[in-house]
Amino acid sequence: MNKKILSDLGDYLLAHREEIVREWLRAVEQNPDITSVAHLKDEEALVDHLPELCQNLAELLKSPQSDQNRAQIFGAARGHGRYRWQQGYRLDEVIREASVVRRIISNNWLDVYARKVPKLDGETRRTAENIIHQAVDDVISDSAAQFVQEQLKATSQLNSRLADALAGVRGQKGGVDAAKTTEKRKRPSR
Repeated sequence: MNKKILSDLGDYLLAHREEIVREWLRAVEQNPDITSVAHLKDEEALVDHLPELCQNLAELLKSPQSDQNRAQIFGAARGHGRYRWQQGYRLDEVIREASVVRRIISNNWLDVYARKVPKLDGETRRTAENIIHQAVDDVISDSAAQFVQEQLKATSQLNSRLADALAGVRGQKGGVDAAKTTEKRKRPSR
């Protein structure tokens, strides 16, 4: 494995980050399985944490064993999951977005880089692919975990409000029943 070429690949992805983001944006907007994108008002809201992911991926390629770089991906992914929840996305859409990132980087940009750098041998390429796949897997699992956490929090709040409403209804019913009982007692017997 050639660490220099891996590091250079990281620089290459950073240098083309804006193009990667634009390509991803087009792919997501055209994906019929990601419908929540239609209600987002601006490109910045849609792009979200993708530039940060590109930065973190580049750092991982430069230093593949770095726990700090993986921790940065974890933080960005959780923020992404929370953000997409707030935007009204479904979990499957969050996962599909990450899959689009994977496809664009590993299929398109890694292939272009391989054509430009003939010294990218099979072992180095497999290492790069593994790093890319692991990073996107981390994004998917961490985004999904945060998304589910947000969903559980919202469900818990709804359940609490429902319980309060039911208690209020029971209290009103109890008051009505008590009034009926009192009224029956006041009626003279025949």
